[in-house]
Amino acid sequence: MEFRGTGGESTMSILQRTLRTFVITAAAMAGQLGFADSGYHPFSEPVDFDPDWQLFAPMQLQDVEDLSPRQRAPHGLYLTYDRIYTGMTRPEVNGSSYLMDSTWGNRWDFGWMNRRESGWAFSYQVVTGPNVYHGYEQLRLNGFTDSVVEDNAVVPFFRPTSFDNDPYTLERTYDVVQSINVGNYSSFEANKTWRLEPYRYGGMLEPLIGLRYVKFLDTARSDDYSTFLQDDPFDPTVVLGTAEVYTNDIVQSRNDMILGQLGFRYFRNIRRWTLSSDFKVFAGHTFQSQETTRYVTTTTYPEDVAIGDEPLFDGDHTGTSFFSRRNNETPVGFDVRAESAFSATKQLDLRVGFQMIYFGQGIWRGATLDQGNNHDTNQQLVMPGLTFGFAINR
Repeated sequence: MEFRGTGGESTMSILQRTLRTFVITAAAMAGQLGFADSGYHPFSEPVDFDPDWQLFAPMQLQDVEDLSPRQRAPHGLYLTYDRIYTGMTRPEVNGSSYLMDSTWGNRWDFGWMNRRESGWAFSYQVVTGPNVYHGYEQLRLNGFTDSVVEDNAVVPFFRPTSFDNDPYTLERTYDVVQSINVGNYSSFEANKTWRLEPYRYGGMLEPLIGLRYVKFLDTARSDDYSTFLQDDPFDPTVVLGTAEVYTNDIVQSRNDMILGQLGFRYFRNIRRWTLSSDFKVFAGHTFQSQETTRYVTTTTYPEDVAIGDEPLFDGDHTGTSFFSRRNNETPVGFDVRAESAFSATKQLDLRVGFQMIYFGQGIWRGATLDQGNNHDTNQQLVMPGLTFGFAINR
């Protein structure tokens, strides 16, 4: 006996068609799951990384020696940190631009490389310094701190203990300084990168093109200290007292640079070592500004000042002034690096290297009236130094 459906189709045919549909659906689902196990992600470009995230797994040489250069080259997210010990050339305005002063900074590189051999690379660097001054501590006219006993007599002991330079208080000393090299550098860059086919001996080249923003702030400072007898403006024959004048000149020059750049990164893996070099050339526009400030503090004492006497008048800031101006220049330069990284674990490398940042022109570094030419807006800046840090999946 054979049962048929309402359309005349037999029950056996219905069961066969249902079973066939189930098998096709199961096979399709199995294929998708297998594809996911092989590394598929909906957003593969930024998170295409080893799925176990075992950053500190031991490094096995057999894991890398049998791999081709393309297979060993990392993909996915990466992060590096480097501590920078660098020098910075002095301003050209004081005639000693061939000399350098050392300082410290930090650099972070991060980005990703996808399986299609293209990606993005970002870098942020900041160098706070150097801060080099020449100066001395000036004892004020009524300065004293203590007394000592000599030959059974109390004698004032001239030894200032306050290192603050606050003209609004009755501190007994002034810090009179001249700046030599005071700067602050920071930059951020974004680059589009591509990875080319490996060379014969395993080296790989990654061309790049991008933008870089740089801010460089230069500070020039010059202090002066003097004393004189202050006359009565209405009767010059009358001496009102002894005047003490402290002058503080500060010139801050700021350079905001928008730069286009292009270059490359070349690296090669040798057993547990990765040797790499980066080279970038850049040019663009500098928006420059400069602020000049003068603080004059006048303190009046009795004509014959004794140790510990209180001033007759303190904190006259009549001479305080401010001035600012702007300019534009065209900076040109390059950034070159050479680094060596040792694979300490599966994804973690320890790095050491060299970096030099060079601006051939376009930097405004100022000077006070006592230090020299303040109108040289097209100076150079050179920053060579050593780097050491770590990298994750780089």
